[in-house]
Amino acid sequence: MIRSLRIVPFVALLAVVGGGCAPQDEGIELQLFTATYDTAPEAPPPEGWQRVSFEGNLRSRPVAVLVSDEPLLTGWHIVALRVAEETDGSRAISIRLNAYGQQKMKAYGADEARLKAPLALRIDERWADVSPLLSTVTDRMTLYGLTAKEAERLEQWIEVR
Repeated sequence: MIRSLRIVPFVALLAVVGGGCAPQDEGIELQLFTATYDTAPEAPPPEGWQRVSFEGNLRSRPVAVLVSDEPLLTGWHIVALRVAEETDGSRAISIRLNAYGQQKMKAYGADEARLKAPLALRIDERWADVSPLLSTVTDRMTLYGLTAKEAERLEQWIEVR
Protein backbone atom coordinates (compact mmCIF):
# COMPACT_ATOMS: atom_id res chain seq x y z
CA MET A 1 0.00 0.00 0.00
CA ILE A 2 2.73 2.47 0.99
CA ARG A 3 4.70 1.61 -2.14
CA SER A 4 1.73 2.43 -4.39
CA LEU A 5 1.30 5.78 -2.60
CA ARG A 6 4.89 6.68 -3.51
CA ILE A 7 4.13 6.05 -7.17
CA VAL A 8 1.10 8.39 -7.22
CA PRO A 9 3.15 11.63 -6.83
CA PHE A 10 5.62 10.37 -9.44
CA VAL A 11 2.80 9.68 -11.92
CA ALA A 12 1.27 13.10 -11.18
CA LEU A 13 4.64 14.74 -11.82
CA LEU A 14 4.97 12.91 -15.14
CA ALA A 15 1.49 14.05 -16.16
CA VAL A 16 2.36 17.69 -15.42
CA VAL A 17 5.73 17.53 -17.19
CA GLY A 18 4.32 15.51 -20.08
CA GLY A 19 1.46 17.98 -20.48
CA GLY A 20 4.01 20.75 -20.94
CA CYS A 21 5.56 18.78 -23.79
CA ALA A 22 2.37 18.65 -25.80
CA PRO A 23 2.72 19.93 -29.36
CA GLN A 24 2.56 23.71 -29.57
CA ASP A 25 0.65 25.65 -32.16
CA GLU A 26 2.02 25.15 -35.62
CA GLY A 27 5.16 27.04 -36.52
CA ILE A 28 5.48 29.55 -39.30
CA GLU A 29 7.82 29.64 -42.25
CA LEU A 30 9.28 33.05 -43.09
CA GLN A 31 11.69 33.28 -46.02
CA LEU A 32 13.24 36.31 -47.74
CA PHE A 33 14.47 35.76 -51.30
CA THR A 34 16.52 37.75 -53.76
CA ALA A 35 14.42 38.73 -56.76
CA THR A 36 14.67 40.51 -60.07
CA TYR A 37 11.97 42.07 -62.21
CA ASP A 38 10.76 39.69 -64.92
CA THR A 39 11.64 41.44 -68.19
CA ALA A 40 11.04 38.40 -70.41
CA PRO A 41 7.82 36.73 -69.23
CA GLU A 42 7.58 34.56 -72.35
CA ALA A 43 10.98 32.92 -71.72
CA PRO A 44 11.43 30.15 -69.17
CA PRO A 45 13.07 31.31 -65.94
CA PRO A 46 16.82 30.73 -65.62
CA GLU A 47 17.99 27.72 -63.65
CA GLY A 48 17.81 28.40 -59.92
CA TRP A 49 14.98 30.91 -60.29
CA GLN A 50 11.19 30.71 -60.33
CA ARG A 51 8.60 33.08 -61.76
CA VAL A 52 6.24 34.67 -59.22
CA SER A 53 3.25 36.93 -59.82
CA PHE A 54 2.81 39.21 -56.83
CA GLU A 55 -0.69 40.68 -56.33
CA GLY A 56 0.52 43.89 -54.71
CA ASN A 57 -0.17 45.48 -51.34
CA LEU A 58 -0.11 48.88 -49.63
CA ARG A 59 3.58 49.45 -50.42
CA SER A 60 4.13 47.43 -53.59
CA ARG A 61 2.40 47.37 -56.93
CA PRO A 62 1.42 44.12 -58.63
CA VAL A 63 4.49 42.78 -60.39
CA ALA A 64 5.99 39.67 -61.97
CA VAL A 65 9.42 38.80 -60.62
CA LEU A 66 11.96 36.03 -60.82
CA VAL A 67 12.74 34.75 -57.33
CA SER A 68 15.80 32.71 -56.40
CA ASP A 69 15.20 29.12 -55.33
CA GLU A 70 17.31 29.54 -52.18
CA PRO A 71 16.25 32.02 -49.47
CA LEU A 72 18.57 34.79 -48.40
CA LEU A 73 17.13 34.82 -44.86
CA THR A 74 14.69 32.66 -42.91
CA GLY A 75 12.86 32.96 -39.62
CA TRP A 76 15.82 31.25 -37.95
CA HIS A 77 17.92 34.38 -38.56
CA ILE A 78 15.54 36.50 -36.44
CA VAL A 79 16.35 36.95 -32.76
CA ALA A 80 13.73 39.59 -31.93
CA LEU A 81 10.94 41.50 -33.62
CA ARG A 82 8.46 44.32 -33.17
CA VAL A 83 5.10 44.41 -34.89
CA ALA A 84 3.39 47.56 -36.16
CA GLU A 85 -0.01 47.89 -37.82
CA GLU A 86 -0.10 49.51 -41.27
CA THR A 87 -2.95 51.72 -42.50
CA ASP A 88 -4.41 48.86 -44.57
CA GLY A 89 -4.53 46.53 -41.54
CA SER A 90 -1.46 44.53 -42.57
CA ARG A 91 1.54 44.26 -40.28
CA ALA A 92 5.12 45.42 -40.64
CA ILE A 93 7.78 43.75 -38.54
CA SER A 94 11.06 45.30 -37.50
CA ILE A 95 13.44 42.41 -37.00
CA ARG A 96 16.83 42.05 -35.36
CA LEU A 97 19.10 39.52 -37.06
CA ASN A 98 21.46 37.03 -35.48
CA ALA A 99 25.17 37.17 -36.37
CA TYR A 100 24.81 34.80 -39.32
CA GLY A 101 21.89 36.79 -40.75
CA GLN A 102 23.90 39.98 -40.33
CA GLN A 103 26.82 38.45 -42.24
CA LYS A 104 24.55 37.31 -45.06
CA MET A 105 22.91 40.72 -45.41
CA LYS A 106 26.25 42.53 -45.18
CA ALA A 107 27.66 40.35 -47.97
CA TYR A 108 24.50 40.78 -50.04
CA GLY A 109 24.47 44.57 -49.60
CA ALA A 110 28.20 44.91 -50.35
CA ASP A 111 27.30 44.94 -54.04
CA GLU A 112 25.75 48.38 -54.51
CA ALA A 113 23.93 47.14 -57.62
CA ARG A 114 21.69 45.18 -55.25
CA LEU A 115 20.44 48.33 -53.56
CA LYS A 116 17.02 49.14 -55.01
CA ALA A 117 16.73 45.53 -56.24
CA PRO A 118 13.61 43.74 -55.01
CA LEU A 119 13.45 41.22 -52.21
CA ALA A 120 10.50 38.82 -52.05
CA LEU A 121 9.01 37.81 -48.70
CA ARG A 122 7.17 34.50 -48.42
CA ILE A 123 5.17 33.57 -45.34
CA ASP A 124 4.32 29.87 -45.43
CA GLU A 125 3.17 29.51 -49.06
CA ARG A 126 1.98 33.12 -49.54
CA TRP A 127 4.05 35.82 -51.23
CA ALA A 128 3.53 38.64 -48.72
CA ASP A 129 5.67 41.41 -50.22
CA VAL A 130 8.00 42.30 -53.05
CA SER A 131 9.79 45.56 -52.40
CA PRO A 132 13.26 46.99 -53.03
CA LEU A 133 16.12 46.99 -50.58
CA LEU A 134 16.59 50.72 -50.04
CA SER A 135 19.67 50.76 -47.82
CA THR A 136 22.35 48.46 -46.49
CA VAL A 137 21.29 46.25 -43.60
CA THR A 138 23.25 46.11 -40.36
CA ASP A 139 21.53 44.11 -37.64
CA ARG A 140 17.96 45.29 -38.23
CA MET A 141 15.50 45.54 -41.08
CA THR A 142 11.76 45.94 -41.62
CA LEU A 143 9.59 43.48 -43.52
CA TYR A 144 6.09 44.29 -44.74
CA GLY A 145 2.90 42.57 -45.82
CA LEU A 146 2.16 40.16 -42.98
CA THR A 147 -1.38 39.54 -41.80
CA ALA A 148 -2.24 40.07 -38.13
CA LYS A 149 -2.44 36.29 -37.64
CA GLU A 150 0.93 35.70 -39.34
CA ALA A 151 2.60 38.35 -37.17
CA GLU A 152 1.10 36.80 -34.04
CA ARG A 153 2.21 33.30 -35.07
CA LEU A 154 5.72 34.59 -35.82
CA GLU A 155 5.96 36.30 -32.41
CA GLN A 156 4.88 33.07 -30.68
CA TRP A 157 7.30 30.98 -32.73
CA ILE A 158 10.24 33.30 -31.96
CA GLU A 159 9.43 33.02 -28.23
CA VAL A 160 9.24 29.22 -28.05
CA ARG A 161 11.66 27.86 -30.63
